[in-house]
Amino acid sequence: MKSIVLIGDSLTQWFDWQRRFPDYKVANLGISGETVEGLLARREGIRGRIENPDYIFLMTGINNIANGQYDIAGPYQEIVRNLTTWYKKTTLVIQSILPVELAWISNDIIKDINRRLEQIAREYNAKYLDIYSLFVDLQGNPKSGYLSDDGVHLAGKGYEVWADEVERFLSCY
Repeated sequence: MKSIVLIGDSLTQWFDWQRRFPDYKVANLGISGETVEGLLARREGIRGRIENPDYIFLMTGINNIANGQYDIAGPYQEIVRNLTTWYKKTTLVIQSILPVELAWISNDIIKDINRRLEQIAREYNAKYLDIYSLFVDLQGNPKSGYLSDDGVHLAGKGYEVWADEVERFLSCY
């Protein structure tokens, strides 16, 4: 049985990935409220918990952005460097940060950060999975019904779209 590890914040943590992917052994290592620096601090603990998974899906950064911390590339790159060094046979998938509906955050900032995350994926021979574009309409606004009332967390429809894209990815790799 192939194995999947999902690493991230509450967006990752609050979904039952194992139920969605019953044909895989799934480890959900999402932690609510975690920042990129928080993930960087616990990377050794992750290394001790997982052993050579087939896939690692990584999505983190929205908690930094929500706190006005946009320069996440350095610690993010260090996380990716560690994961690609430790898990040479694993397919590392960097997932885009999702759009939000918060008055103090422009989704253009998130798009810029996502472009940098895509560059990091290329630099380390990781895969980049653009979930962001599935969550916005033609005007670039978050699609109705994908986000919860708080403007950050996902509604059921949002999780369905995200999980379907992960499934599409797994079917190709």
